[in-house]
Amino acid sequence: MTDRHRFVIGSFVTVRKGWRWTQWTLIFFAILAIILTIVSQETYKKVILLRRAKRLGVPLPPGPPAAAKIKFLINVTLTRPLHMLFTEPIVGFMSLYTGFNFSVLFAFFAAFPYVYRTVYHFTIEQVGLVFLAVGLGVLLSLATVVLCDKFFYQPRVRASLTQGKNGFVPPEYRLFPALFGCFGMPISLFWFGWTARKEISWASPVLAAIPFGWANLCIFIGMIIAGDSRLPHANTGVATATYLVDTYQALNSASAMAANGILRYTLGAVFPLFTIQMYSGLGIGWASTLLGFVAIALIPVPWVLFKWGHVIRKKSSYDTIKL
Repeated sequence: MTDRHRFVIGSFVTVRKGWRWTQWTLIFFAILAIILTIVSQETYKKVILLRRAKRLGVPLPPGPPAAAKIKFLINVTLTRPLHMLFTEPIVGFMSLYTGFNFSVLFAFFAAFPYVYRTVYHFTIEQVGLVFLAVGLGVLLSLATVVLCDKFFYQPRVRASLTQGKNGFVPPEYRLFPALFGCFGMPISLFWFGWTARKEISWASPVLAAIPFGWANLCIFIGMIIAGDSRLPHANTGVATATYLVDTYQALNSASAMAANGILRYTLGAVFPLFTIQMYSGLGIGWASTLLGFVAIALIPVPWVLFKWGHVIRKKSSYDTIKL
């Protein structure tokens, strides 16, 4: 269940059952997730091999001491991610871009109620329904990702197979959804900001939320969402292993993802703290315009990586894919 779905459900639950039931609702979904996890099968190769060895009575080599495990965990999840965030241009700029998009999404959780309740006098339930427009944009982004994979990525996979390269393709070709989505973010912000006024129907800013949801997830999927990049891409079917994971491969991709998560969730936590003050102080139009200008400034990020990513990867101090 995504954040926008929780807001839609939460608006009705809060009005009809009280705010405490928003927490009960999350608990119910958490229990469902736990049940599904329990009945799921293990897919991690290392764990499967260890279980098979134990079942067959094969002696296992001694594992590293606890201190070494803790040191490795700190290095992978904190020390190396921070180093990559500030020394790796790919990680740094991608984290900044996706972090901004993520933070605007969280800012809208405060901005939408402020705008629709002050300008259009919506009820809490009606404000919750506005987030369905973001959900529709998300669905459109999934279709965009599938189409990009079918028409832009998979033909290069087939060409790679023909050339005897085992289906491997430079990771820059994972960026196609982000190349399209980067334009939708500023368009939606300007559209939302300058049509959310009493003399214009509420439908216009609601429709502006559709390209916002579309652009947000297109950028996120194209640049971040991970799969198993160690598999030949010809066998993955769709774009399950995207740019960041493809670039740094199995050894450093976890740290690259952690670096992105550090910045993304930090910005996501900070933005809602000043969203209401920004929209009330600057006004709805100029507050959204400010965010729109930042979105425009960040448009070159996926395009620069698409054009010169292979050059940047060669200069990396970490092991990256050499395609």
